[in-house]
Amino acid sequence: MIKKILLYCILLGLSVNIWGQNRQLGTSTGLWTNPSVADLTDARQNGIDYIEVALNQCYRGISEDEIIPCIYALKEKIDSAGVQVWSIHLPFSRTLDISVVDDSAREKNVHFIAQMIQLSAIFKPSRLVLHPSSEPIADSIREQRIANSIQSIGILRKYAEKTGAQLCMENLPRTCLGNTPEELLRIIESYPDVGICFDTNHYLQGDPIDFVRKAGHRIGTIHVSDYDGIDERHWIPGDGNIRWGELVHHIRKAGYSGVFMFETTKDRDNKSVSPTQLADSFKMIEKESNAYGKLNN
Repeated sequence: MIKKILLYCILLGLSVNIWGQNRQLGTSTGLWTNPSVADLTDARQNGIDYIEVALNQCYRGISEDEIIPCIYALKEKIDSAGVQVWSIHLPFSRTLDISVVDDSAREKNVHFIAQMIQLSAIFKPSRLVLHPSSEPIADSIREQRIANSIQSIGILRKYAEKTGAQLCMENLPRTCLGNTPEELLRIIESYPDVGICFDTNHYLQGDPIDFVRKAGHRIGTIHVSDYDGIDERHWIPGDGNIRWGELVHHIRKAGYSGVFMFETTKDRDNKSVSPTQLADSFKMIEKESNAYGKLNN
């Protein structure tokens, strides 16, 4: 039935842009192993005007003295391509974790993330994305890790405020902190200025639509990709089991009007995807969401 209505709307020219009159379409620099000016320009020419800077590209496998030059080089590429930075994904790893039990290690990690937030100001981002933990986390220390994460966020949010960007904590899969909407809301409860980065392929304990229903009012940015519901996959939308028309309808209904940020790296066959494919995927999602909205408004 939905497909018939969708076809009818297309034939009559009734399709409506669900993401505002001006498309706000973005992708992570993680789409490329080492993004070039040509890569970023190609994205912009495909209607992808916004970028999320994945700082892990200047952290993992990089010596300490190369981190800052790498970040400045990435900024130069972005500026040359004429794309706009919407968000910064702050670096993360199994050891770079703001919730670790060891006090000195945690203090060191928070200090490093604070430095990265300060440096991120050169990009003039609107959002800063941060993981509340790494993994694995045993049940026996989960409460301590939650308390540590809350304390660390209380420090880092002040640095984010100075940059003019909103700090957004990302929902995470498996045993990571924030693997349910209830737990993530609990982690940010004390900080009304801190938002959620809703990753559509990270919620493994339920339907992502249910996540939005419960925590959508705190969404400050999104990461868009598809999955099988078993584990994160970062597939291009349409290759997994997410009901995109319904999901986007609820994201918009919750009040989110920021950039539609893809964090998609591959298709179901593990093949790399291109900016053209992302742009086509966005059109598909627009159509599905318009059709769903007409049936449910």
